[in-house]
Amino acid sequence: MDMQINKTFLRQEREKRAWSQSHLAEVADLSMRTVQRIERNGVAAKQSAMALASALGMNLADLLIQPDSGTKEHNSNRHWWGLVGIVASLIVSLGWWSTAAAEQVMINLSVKTESGASTEGEMQFLNELGAQSEIQFDQQFRLRVTAVRQNQGLLLSTEIYDFIDGDYHLISTPSILIADKEPAAIHIDTHASGRLMLDFKSDF
Repeated sequence: MDMQINKTFLRQEREKRAWSQSHLAEVADLSMRTVQRIERNGVAAKQSAMALASALGMNLADLLIQPDSGTKEHNSNRHWWGLVGIVASLIVSLGWWSTAAAEQVMINLSVKTESGASTEGEMQFLNELGAQSEIQFDQQFRLRVTAVRQNQGLLLSTEIYDFIDGDYHLISTPSILIADKEPAAIHIDTHASGRLMLDFKSDF
């Protein structure tokens, strides 16, 4: 039986943990496509909803849309901002604020085929500058991204793995420089998905 998920609350809980959709899918033992679909339309099978709740360490009821959706959303927002205040206070008291805030950027990624149709939709992932983020498209390809600041832009170094004969194989390591709020693209030919266009954009 399908269940109505509070997709806004789900996304907030994921981002609060600085988790990408890929990481949430891995922790919940779901496919990334399933997590993307649930965050997009708010509909999930009972088993998927229970897996998400377990991965986030909360009750299933917390993820569901209640009959009085306005009250639920209000309470969710109040709960969210209360947690933000607590976490912010802890970070400041421990002296982490300057480094934690300065070293992370949110990157938007859109994956399209040669025909222009979006294969996986748009997604966001949080990257700590100098660290590697990984996004996996089940039995299609795997993408690893490392971001560093360069002049006024952001240099993205990528590793692209194609799914060939049941395993992922590194096929390309392109790097691109993106400007603030300006899109940049990588085009790559893959065995599993044909020609792909990876469009990156970041607000930093």
